[in-house]
Amino acid sequence: MKHILLLAAALTSATLSFSQSIDFENISIAQDTFSDGRDSTLIFTSGDFEFPVLYDTSFNYWASGFAMSTMRDTSDGSFMNLYSAYSSDVNSENIYTTGNLGSGLITMSTLTVFDRDLVWHNLEITNTTYAYKSILNGDAFAKKFGGSTGDDPDYFFVRIYGTSNLEIDSIDFYLADYRFEDSVQDYIINDWTEVDLSALPKNSTEISFKLFSSDTGAFGINTPLFFSLDNIEYSLVGGLNDVDRNEFEAYSDGNSIQLNDRSKATYSVYDIQGRLLHSFQDFSGSSLNIEPKNQLLIVSRETAEGVSVKKLVH
Repeated sequence: MKHILLLAAALTSATLSFSQSIDFENISIAQDTFSDGRDSTLIFTSGDFEFPVLYDTSFNYWASGFAMSTMRDTSDGSFMNLYSAYSSDVNSENIYTTGNLGSGLITMSTLTVFDRDLVWHNLEITNTTYAYKSILNGDAFAKKFGGSTGDDPDYFFVRIYGTSNLEIDSIDFYLADYRFEDSVQDYIINDWTEVDLSALPKNSTEISFKLFSSDTGAFGINTPLFFSLDNIEYSLVGGLNDVDRNEFEAYSDGNSIQLNDRSKATYSVYDIQGRLLHSFQDFSGSSLNIEPKNQLLIVSRETAEGVSVKKLVH
C-alpha cells in the first residue's frame, strides 16, 4: 500500500523542524570505564559534532578536552576519580562526556554544512564527583566553599559560548553558588540539570565551554576544572515556500520513490534527520530506488526560479 503524507498548501511559508540529539550512545565503551585519548584517539564524534580530546603521552595524563565515560563513582572525591559524573542515578548505564578544561576552554564543533538553520535548545550538565567533593569539603588544592563560617560568597560556573559566522554570545550556568545572603540557599549541582541554550546565536556551529571560580591563587583557579555533559539538543529548521503554486505528487512503496512530475527542477531526498541521501536534476524516470528501505523521507523540489516545496513520504 502506498502512503502519501502531503504537506498541505495552507502551510505556505511555514517551517519544518528536525530535532537532533547528541547523546554519545554511538560510542562503545564498557560500563564503569572511560576513554580519554590514551589509545591515540584525538576526536570523538556523536551526531554531526566532533569532541576533541588531548592525552599527553610524555607524562601519561589526560591534558584537556572531552573524555567519554560510563563511570558511576560518587564516593571518591580525589583526583584519582576524574571521569565520574555526580548523579543520583548511580544505576544508569548511560554514556556521557566529561570535559577537562586544562588551562583554557574546550570546544565541540562541526564541519557539516547544514542546508537549514541550526537552532540550539538545551543540554544536561552536572558536576563531576571530583569537583563536587572539592567544593563541598575542600582538599589539598582548593578551599571548602563558604569558608569556615559558610558565609564566603564563593561560586563556580560554566560559560557556554555559541559561535556562528556572524556573532558570538554566551550563557552562564552556576555549578555551585554560595553568594546568597541566606546561606541556606547556597547550593552545588548534584544531578543532571537542564540548561536552556536558546539564547545562543542561530547557526552556531561551535559550542565552547570555560569555567570560572571564586577560588583562585597564584597559578589560577584552584577548583577542579571538570564537568559532565549529556543529551545536547538542537533542531535544523527550514522553510516551505509557495506550496500551492508548485504542487507535485511523491510517494514511496517502501523500495522506491514515485514521482508524477516531469518539469525542470532539482530534486533532493533527505532522511528524517535532515541528512541528504540523493540529489538529481530534471528527473525523467518514474521512480528512484532508495536505501535504506521503508523509512520516512523528505522530498524537496526546487525550480530554477527558486520556488521550493518539501513533502514527507513513506
